[in-house]
Amino acid sequence: MLRATGVFGFSQVLRILVGLVSSKFVALFLGTTGVGIVGLLQNTLSIITSVTGFGINISGVRMVALANSENDQEQFSKSIVILQRWSIVTGILGVLLTFLLAKPLSIWTFGSVNYVNWFFILSINFIFSSLAVHKMVVLQGTRSMKAIAVSTVIYAVLATCVTIPIYYFFKMDGIVPVLVLTAVLNYLVNWFFSRKIEIIPVQVSVKETISCGIEMIQLGFLLSINVIFGQIMSYLLKLYFNFQNTSESILGLYVVASTLLITYVGMIFSAMSTDFYPRLTILQKENSQVKEMVNDQIEVALLLITPLILGFYFLAPIVIRLLYSKDFLDVVLILKFALLAIIVKAIIWPLAFIILAKGEKKLYFKQELLGDAMNIIFTILLYEYLGLVGIGLAMLFNYAVYGVYVYNVVKNKFQFNFRKNTLGIIVKSTVLGSLAAITVLFIDFPNAYWILLILCLMSICLSCIELNKRINIKEYVLKFRHKLKK
Repeated sequence: MLRATGVFGFSQVLRILVGLVSSKFVALFLGTTGVGIVGLLQNTLSIITSVTGFGINISGVRMVALANSENDQEQFSKSIVILQRWSIVTGILGVLLTFLLAKPLSIWTFGSVNYVNWFFILSINFIFSSLAVHKMVVLQGTRSMKAIAVSTVIYAVLATCVTIPIYYFFKMDGIVPVLVLTAVLNYLVNWFFSRKIEIIPVQVSVKETISCGIEMIQLGFLLSINVIFGQIMSYLLKLYFNFQNTSESILGLYVVASTLLITYVGMIFSAMSTDFYPRLTILQKENSQVKEMVNDQIEVALLLITPLILGFYFLAPIVIRLLYSKDFLDVVLILKFALLAIIVKAIIWPLAFIILAKGEKKLYFKQELLGDAMNIIFTILLYEYLGLVGIGLAMLFNYAVYGVYVYNVVKNKFQFNFRKNTLGIIVKSTVLGSLAAITVLFIDFPNAYWILLILCLMSICLSCIELNKRINIKEYVLKFRHKLKK
């Protein structure tokens, strides 16, 4: 588990380092308004992808992982063919739907029909993004960890090389070309790395494609409803922030906060989910093994994410200036509670995968529906009363309530419970995170730095001690030094 996280985590770090260059120039060339528009368009594309994609980016991983675990090359090859055919269909559906809704989307997003051509051009995205999803699902389902890690970094480098010059020369007019070209690049990179996965020639009829893919589509359909609802809620929030009559671009600040939490702070979740979900799917019939794996995953998640969160609390103003500009410093207000929410997410995130891995479609639908509904309600209400700080507090409330619900479901239905050691790490991590949140809430920078530095060092010590109990860090360091000497 730690090895897989390490491989993906290292690739995520490299990708982020490359992304630092891109995000810095994007912020300088587009400003808060431009960054907000990019986020709004990406959200719009995500909604259409969710509507036409049937959730096969998640259910497909489950199908491929199960076929791969049976060591039946013919069945495995058939699953790949079926997945590819559905990916082509979903891509075409995305193009058609975008053409039909181009005018309404322009009005809803920008308040005028002047941007219809933008959506016509962006429809190209769906062909390449659906094919890219197919290739990535194959890599995930076969647990091709190194290929995924390397492809992630290469894509980041190529996307940055494309993004910077286009935004430099075209500014806001470069947004649509960048979105299209990065989708093409994503497909080409995923294709290059997935081409080595061996499949044998198989004959799969149209009827068999539909019948064999029925489980994937049934699960994916409910997943897609969840994703659609979540994307719509996110889209509505962005529209709400976009039309706020304030002197600053609230939408831009909200998009940057989301990017920091998902792309940078959330890199560990991305690294772990790539390997964790397929492994959990294979063991999903054995509740005792599921319990042990999920507890292990929670411990690993907290031991890795807590020092990162405390470090981010300590460096937030510096990081925002470095990644963006001083115009984005108010993002710190959102992060005061939002960073603590990520620690809560590290606890509940593996629990939600239990329901997904077991194929419990209705349960998964209910839990995601609850989370999405609470997200928009809490965010709007708390923003109205507390401003930017309320956005982060809403995230914390949402994860807390959602977590209680999910834990009760997996406890009652799948006999899940936390181990004693896991509970100890949960308590220590949440206490450290809560102390950091209280510090930045009542003490301004730079006076908060010393307290945050102490808390950060404490979290690093805790993680090192606990990880050493599990993997003998000293032994790994010695092996690493030995390799370097060679």
